[in-house]
Amino acid sequence: MWYKIEPLDTLFFRDGRPFSMGAETWANSIFPPYPSTVYGAIRTWLIFERGSLKEFKENKYKEELGTPTEKGSLRIKGPFISLDEKLYFPVPNDFLKKKHGDKSEKNNLFYLDWIKKPKLFISEYPLEYVLINKKDFLLDQSDGFIDIDCFKDYLLNNEKYLQFREKTEICMVEKKTGIKRSRETLSAEEEHLYRIPMIRLEKEASFFVDINGLSSYPQSGIVQLGADWKMVKIEKIEKDFGDELKKLDFQLNNRVFKIYFATPAIFKKGWLPEWIGENLEGKYNGIPLKLISCSLGKSILIGGWDLTYKKPKKMYRGVSAGSVYYFQVLDETPVEKIKESFHLKNISDINPEEGFGLSLIGEVKQ
Repeated sequence: MWYKIEPLDTLFFRDGRPFSMGAETWANSIFPPYPSTVYGAIRTWLIFERGSLKEFKENKYKEELGTPTEKGSLRIKGPFISLDEKLYFPVPNDFLKKKHGDKSEKNNLFYLDWIKKPKLFISEYPLEYVLINKKDFLLDQSDGFIDIDCFKDYLLNNEKYLQFREKTEICMVEKKTGIKRSRETLSAEEEHLYRIPMIRLEKEASFFVDINGLSSYPQSGIVQLGADWKMVKIEKIEKDFGDELKKLDFQLNNRVFKIYFATPAIFKKGWLPEWIGENLEGKYNGIPLKLISCSLGKSILIGGWDLTYKKPKKMYRGVSAGSVYYFQVLDETPVEKIKESFHLKNISDINPEEGFGLSLIGEVKQ
């Protein structure tokens, strides 16, 4: 079931780096929020919508919402960014922007060619193919988003370049300054001045999330999302925003396909999924595959705060959204089975139910 999330004010989403007033003066923020942030907000909303925190701790919602130490059947996909009711996705890392382009080209993305790794390639890079820039101009990574129409062309390999929107076209940063106060006297404490970057979404921007695993779905509510006690409105919608992505018809004639991650993924072996062996081969859902190339963004730190034990959660190093893996199919597995196994599925080794590792498959043409 799809839900729309609309901010009622600015928002603040912390990254995984520690922040202590007095030791640091500047807190770091991220956008969009990690899936775990949205999952936690939705889970809390459902707990109070159905009863109370006391009943939750008594395991009365164990089957669907879990317990303070276990997860239930609740699952999410997302969050997705929306602008004018159209979904947007992080720019894929195998498409880059022109580093020194003029205004007419500033929103264009150009593809990287994938070639067999040269014999004289001096690097610890272990994969058989590399992604390189064959253009006669320099390319650089983009911190932007592409709309669902461009994204479908990307997955079907219909375009040799794409267009993107800068992050500043979807949200803006407002700097907030504060100081810690004593709980006893309510007076300001010395050397505890801090600044945090608040995120304000554009008027037409919002989030969407696909919620599954429940016996009933509430219509709407008010939810705290992120840090600093910021509130959002969450409302059920009838439209299935994933429907047009589900209907894509893929042709994997060369038995090679890509997996694009719409949300960050957490793998037990760092950047490498657990099911891939040392020879870079493995089976997923019975499909024998070989990882032959990849284009990854900068690794990210994913943590959080454990409300049950009042302490930080375990910190993970994750693969950022927009990262792309190229796989070769080692048998004659039908395209439909590959699509059923990977397309619009959370395939993170850790916490997939929270929305991590949302993958979509795409064509790779030679």
